[in-house]
Parts: sequence; structure tokens; C-alpha cells
Amino acid sequence: MKESIINSDLFDTYVVVDFETTGLAPGYRPVEIAWLEFDSNFAEISSVESLINPQMPIEPGAQAVHGISDAEVKDAPTLDNFLKVQHSDKFRKSNVLVAAHNAKFDLPMFAPYCGQATQLCTMELARRFYPKAPSFKLGVLAEICGIDKIPTHRALDDVRTCFALLRHFATANSLSIGELVEIEQSVDPNAVMPFGKHKGSKLTDLPQDYVAWLLKTLDQDDWVVRQLRKTQTIDNS
Repeated sequence: MKESIINSDLFDTYVVVDFETTGLAPGYRPVEIAWLEFDSNFAEISSVESLINPQMPIEPGAQAVHGISDAEVKDAPTLDNFLKVQHSDKFRKSNVLVAAHNAKFDLPMFAPYCGQATQLCTMELARRFYPKAPSFKLGVLAEICGIDKIPTHRALDDVRTCFALLRHFATANSLSIGELVEIEQSVDPNAVMPFGKHKGSKLTDLPQDYVAWLLKTLDQDDWVVRQLRKTQTIDNS
């Protein structure tokens, strides 16, 4: 294991987090939260789960996926109450490494409760380690990696699957937590366009007008945008 440029001592806390939500429409809110805290050697410390009152209706489509109803969350704490009161705002003064699958979805809900939050996305890591995977869904990757924990679209089950996937990436490739963060934040020279008329083409080979369109059109947290911006940063350095 080589020495990582990113020192794991920079982080006070390591967590894998997952939310189930009211839906995917803008303004969605959590209806369930779970996190698993671990140390820099990937040893589990503790885990937490709770239903959350979103103070808004749950979309039928979302309920069909996770099975959580409005009645079930009616008397649950709000996210503010759960993190700030029931858990004494425990992450407020911490530099937290937040691992999640498709972190761009979960991190915006969790980061406001952290002193500082750095993402580690297992979906983005999977694109590096298994670029030819038929899908980057958590369940598909768990099967590919021989992980017996199966995601169920309930927060704690998905957290445990995500954590098992993260540990698999580390052990199978002899990588430290710092090295995984470094890989996730770096430019992937072999990254290819996953959709559209240039599907299968390397991102570094895309026409500049198409790159400009992607940067303008896609969500700024989209994996493609993140890779393109990293590439531009290197080209301009």
C-alpha cells in the first residue's frame, strides 16, 4: 500500500450514509436516515437508523420503492430534531468523510450538519474499478463483487451494502481510505461517455462544443460534469 497524498488523519469521523426520500422531484426530503460510523481501517464503530418526518407528502412512486408511508413517519422526528437534538449535533464540529452510493443525492441532506464534509462516492469508485459493469446500481455491484449483503431500499440495509462495497474496493486493490478518496477526486483518463450520441467515447476525446453543452445542460454534481471539470482544471494548470 503506497502512501496517499490525502492523509486520512485529516478526517475526524468516517461515515457511510443513506437516505430514503419523499421522491426525486426538486425539493425532496428524507423519510428515513441511516449511517454507519467506521474508523480509518474500515472497522465498524456503530450504526444508527430512524424514520424521519419530512413534513410533506411522500410521492406514491417513492412509497412503492421503499415502502414507507405517510402514516409511518407522522410521529417521527424531523431531520433537524434527530441530528441536532437526539444526537446532540455530533458532526457539527467535525471534518467528516461521508461515503455514499450516488453521493450527490445524499450528501446535500447530510453535509449541512457537518463542520466540513468530503464525499466518497462508491458509484464513482465503481466506474474506475468495474468500468464494464452492466449497471452501477448498488445491487448489481454487490453481486459482481460477491457481497452477500443485499440493498433493499431501506436506509440501514443500503448503508451496510455500501460499506461492504467500500471495504471490498479497499481490500481487493490494497488501498487505504485516503487512496480511495484520492482516486475518487482524480481525473479518470479512461472515463467514457455513458449516454448520448457520443456514448462509449472517451470524455477527453469529446468535441469542445459538445463538452460546453454538457457543462451547461447537466446537473453540476453529475459524474460526467465532475470529470469534465477536473479535466479542464488539469488542461489549464
